[in-house]
Amino acid sequence: MKIYTLIIALGLVIAAACTTETANEAEIGEAELVATVDGYSISAAMFSFYARSRAQKDIPDLAPEEHDRLLDELIQLVLLSNAAEAGGLVTDTEFAAELELLQLQTIARRQIGAELDRDPVTEAELRQAYEENLDQLAGVQYKARHILVDAESDAQNLIAELQQGADFQELARTHSTGPSGPDGGDLGWFSADRMVAPFATAVRAMEVGTYTTQPVQTRFGWHVILLEEKSDAVAPSLDAVRNDVSNMAEQQKVDSYLERLRANAVIDLGAESSM
Repeated sequence: MKIYTLIIALGLVIAAACTTETANEAEIGEAELVATVDGYSISAAMFSFYARSRAQKDIPDLAPEEHDRLLDELIQLVLLSNAAEAGGLVTDTEFAAELELLQLQTIARRQIGAELDRDPVTEAELRQAYEENLDQLAGVQYKARHILVDAESDAQNLIAELQQGADFQELARTHSTGPSGPDGGDLGWFSADRMVAPFATAVRAMEVGTYTTQPVQTRFGWHVILLEEKSDAVAPSLDAVRNDVSNMAEQQKVDSYLERLRANAVIDLGAESSM
């Protein structure tokens, strides 16, 4: 494999590792070194990580030709890294930021893995995630119309007109500011997860043939929603979608963990920052 193709395939992870200052002869015993390149030490730990990344094998499992090829690839990466340092590339502000970001991402992924090892998803949490995402897993589809207006009072007035017998489609054509207005507010068929959260929550709670009696607010404005049809697909069993549900449950754990970290952190966004 050509070295530039190799670098792209690895996402520059090894190149980033080679530019750190932790791998040098002062910190690593001679017995732990596999090579030095212009004074730069390639440790056995680095080579082991590289072998697992490239060949999915531990060093003792490598054939002699594999061992030599992988070590040669790693030497080429160090040569390029050393050349970059000698040429002043690593002092470039944007490049330094890129390396720092790669390091942050790598450490963050490792920490997430450690947290999930410490607090793995339980069977009860897996079942809860399954039940919470039944609509998505079953592929439930909704057919609805809506009227979108800018003010809550306008939406309330429209609901009052509907309660007095007004035609939903005519009101949508006359009053809706959304692109579906000319079509009587027709949104066609959709899954709830495709919609913004307040809209999805409202649709999931509705009975077919009813409209919302309270305006629904989203970032787009105020909605009056009419649910025309609903397709109830049969949800797969938990065992059939265990991997997908496990990923959902793990993501929920990670989100909760990040919320705890944020709550205990001192975050200064600066005078000109907003969030």
